Amino acid sequence: MDARSQQLADKVAIVTGAGQGIGEAIARAYAREGAKVIITGRTPGKLEEVARRIGSDGGEVVPLEASAGNSEDAEKTVGAAVSRWGRIDVLVNNAHTFSDYLPVDDPKMEAHCMIDLQSAFVGSLQLMQLCFPHMKRQGGGSIINMGSSYGIRCEPGFLAYAATKEAIRALTRTAAREWGKHKIRVNTILPSALSPKAIWYLEQSKTYDLELSKVALGYFGSADDIAPTAVFLASDTSKYVTGQTIGVDGGSTMF
Repeated sequence: MDARSQQLADKVAIVTGAGQGIGEAIARAYAREGAKVIITGRTPGKLEEVARRIGSDGGEVVPLEASAGNSEDAEKTVGAAVSRWGRIDVLVNNAHTFSDYLPVDDPKMEAHCMIDLQSAFVGSLQLMQLCFPHMKRQGGGSIINMGSSYGIRCEPGFLAYAATKEAIRALTRTAAREWGKHKIRVNTILPSALSPKAIWYLEQSKTYDLELSKVALGYFGSADDIAPTAVFLASDTSKYVTGQTIGVDGGSTMF
């Protein structure tokens, strides 16, 4: 592809949780559009395979083993991007530890909330704070956080997950307000796709038909259905979009 037609040419992006599913699809789409990509996750073998696929397509990628919510890993990730390419244009906070179904009255709920908040909310905050000075110095950047329709719908048994995703939306809007003057845009995607984790949950919970009935378009999307919106939000085409929540979920959530 001609570099002049690539929406993310010369941009540097960090995508967390990129060893599979939505994170992988976004990372591969970014590379196809010309971005240099740091991909992180907890399983080196999965990251290496994604990196191999991106490299075989001519993309430039660095895989890093890192856990969301670990401050040392966050510093390592941002440091790798800056030391290798000298800048950070895009941050996608996709990684999130997914806690199992648990009723509100269960004594383990507090621990579940702390696990989810540390990985997804604190993990997103850490990387945002570390990327901020670099984006500010450059004159702008784009941060994309991942929420969930579960945060809006508050399905029974998923308090920890839903509360964390709503906290992330608050983080998005607050940072968008504070950092807009630096031309740093912050938005949230509410994705719904048949990722490996989603498939596992639907099979284990036997809720496939129930969840499908909530999708206005009548079918579950794939990770590749999420990636184009992430490309749009990372590109200069969306330069006047910030503080927004965008549902890419077939209409299971409507604002």
